[in-house]
Amino acid sequence: MNRITFIGTGNVATKLSIELQNYGYEIVEIWSKTENSARELSNKIGCKYTTNIKDIGKTDLIIICVKDYSLLEVIENLKNNNSSMVHTSGTVGIDVFNEKENCGVLYPLQTFDKNININIKEIPFLIEAKNKELEMKLIKFTNVLSDSVHLINSEKRKIIHLSAVFACNFTNHMLSISEKIMNDNGLDFELLKPLILQTIEKIKTNPPKSVQTGPAKRKDFKTIIKQIDSLEDASLKTIYKLISEHIISTQNEK
Repeated sequence: MNRITFIGTGNVATKLSIELQNYGYEIVEIWSKTENSARELSNKIGCKYTTNIKDIGKTDLIIICVKDYSLLEVIENLKNNNSSMVHTSGTVGIDVFNEKENCGVLYPLQTFDKNININIKEIPFLIEAKNKELEMKLIKFTNVLSDSVHLINSEKRKIIHLSAVFACNFTNHMLSISEKIMNDNGLDFELLKPLILQTIEKIKTNPPKSVQTGPAKRKDFKTIIKQIDSLEDASLKTIYKLISEHIISTQNEK
């Protein structure tokens, strides 16, 4: 599989298309609903683009990188295209391809941003295919990109994605809350970055539960009550209370 077409121009499509080209793959075409975004990515790659999905010709592999709710519509529009194809969603099962056989999933387990560099070799890729032949091709294909390639079915991939929401999306939102509290009180968020980095560093060699710290871990109820009272936003009071209660209630769990 040397000739690749991308459906979508977001963070995942941008990163993967550029990386694949760097590894010697030919990016044949880029599709997007909007001409500006299609042209922007195609200019970076040096390939053609289209806004008419039904014009996309046969290629070795079509990689579909669109929002989950658009997948079914995109696949329906590609029903007459006989190319092998994969989607990159963590939550949508392989059954979204319906009766189409030469298809699968190529899910990069990472958060992407067009403007932030990342070492693709370290990204876990979770693979699933409807047939053994495509599975073997995807393994060979992805091994060029990453040192971490795994065969994972749809149900387990959904669980991994759910876990990732807690580990990445919710954690980042907590950091956003922390930054706002600091900013609202005229304090520099940079002060907390060594603490944040050390928190991440500790889980490299320890289970997260074993290195939990803080008032809830210590069952310091006086501090917990004072801090809840100090929050003006009712939703933040609820978040603080719920998370503290969960930490306390799960301390004895393995």
